[in-house]
Amino acid sequence: GGVGKTTLLARINNKFDKEVNEFDVVIWVVVSKDLQYKVIQDQILRRLRADQELEKETEEKKASFIDNILRRKKFILLLDDLWSAVDLNKIGVPRPTQENGSKIVFTTRSKKVCRDMEADDELKMDCLSTNEAWELFQNVVGEAPLKKDPEILTLAEKISKKCHGFPLAL
Repeated sequence: GGVGKTTLLARINNKFDKEVNEFDVVIWVVVSKDLQYKVIQDQILRRLRADQELEKETEEKKASFIDNILRRKKFILLLDDLWSAVDLNKIGVPRPTQENGSKIVFTTRSKKVCRDMEADDELKMDCLSTNEAWELFQNVVGEAPLKKDPEILTLAEKISKKCHGFPLAL
């Protein structure tokens, strides 16, 4: 946690959201530890602008609706913070294929989740090196505060080291 998985996924989402791209729809879903299919479906339906009309429907009806819409679209589904595998059929998300050109990208702390989700590619995110961490710290804090007093600089370096290269902590 804190290595930058969500930040990277957010950047991907923002890039696809702002620029013209090959996808008909970009869907961001926060999953979290307490996996709830209804919550995932509701986030997808909100993005498809169909949440109001299906608010009181069963998970099965929502899944059928989502499947019917997404089968006709080229989509990218961004699933953030998976702690266990998600059953795409239960949500109503069709499997991406080369033919439909759709994609699913997810973040997780677990290699097992990658295997269970049958990920085609994995990207392991490491902590920053000591030098990279110090550069990030300086960029965030700014030059002026660090130059005000030599003690501040010494303390800042100690704080940076205690963050062990985790961007979120820095």
